[in-house]
Order: sequence, then C-alpha cells, then structure tokens
Amino acid sequence: MLKKGGDYVAKLTDRQRKQIIADYAGGGISQRELAERYQVTQKTISKILSTTEVRQKVSEKKEENTRSMLEYLDEQKGKAQGLIGRLLDASEEDIKKASLRDKMGAIKILSEVFGGNKDNELANDKRVSIKFVVEDVSGGDDGEQADNT
Repeated sequence: MLKKGGDYVAKLTDRQRKQIIADYAGGGISQRELAERYQVTQKTISKILSTTEVRQKVSEKKEENTRSMLEYLDEQKGKAQGLIGRLLDASEEDIKKASLRDKMGAIKILSEVFGGNKDNELANDKRVSIKFVVEDVSGGDDGEQADNT
C-alpha cells in the first residue's frame, strides 16, 4: 500500500471488492467506514458501489431486509399484545389514579401503535378500532342531588 498525495492507493482483490459490496448491501456500514477498513479512499469505495448492478443489489437487499423485519414484527404481534395486556392488568390501579391528561396521552400512543401507519404495508391490511369510554369518577358535585329513597 502506497501513500500518494495524502490518499491511500491500494490494489483491492476481486474478493475484497465483492466483500465491500456485500458489507454495504447488508447495511449498517457507511462508505467512509468501508474505506477505513480496506485502507482506501471513500472515492474508491464509491466507484465500486456506483455501478447499476451494485445499486440494484443494494436496493433489493434493503427491500428484503425491510420485508423480513415487517414479517418478524407481525409474527411477534401476539406476544407483544399479550405482554401489553398483562402490564395493563397489573397496572390497573395506577391507570385509575392517572390524570386525564396522562390517560389521553396513553390513548394517543396506543392508537398510533395499533391503529396502523400509512407507510407500513402490513399495518394497512389490518386496521384496529379502539373504543374508549371516558367517565368522570372524581365524585365532584355537579349541582344535582341523588335521590336516595
């Protein structure tokens, strides 16, 4: 490896080039990090990754990873719902004591999570309706007397 004008000049093997493409397509690593790992310039990495074929492979891999993660999350939904149910059951007293503002915040979060997201293909297919009943249990006097007879 020679240093020329501040840049590393290295001859990458075909195997290294393929590994660079695989690493980048796998996600989680930047071109700069690849350049440091293989002791070449970021420009060299960019040239390797700039071909139409490589861009297509990277795009396909990202789509595959997204699909795989969405499928996994969909498979785990039952477990997550069961866990949330158990937490809500265990926290029933805390929920009763919570302020209306805190309850409304929780409702908002639950509706966003379980109501689906327009960018999530799986969520779009499975809409959830949530019905909430808000009742005043403060025991405050609203000016009416109860008939206790």
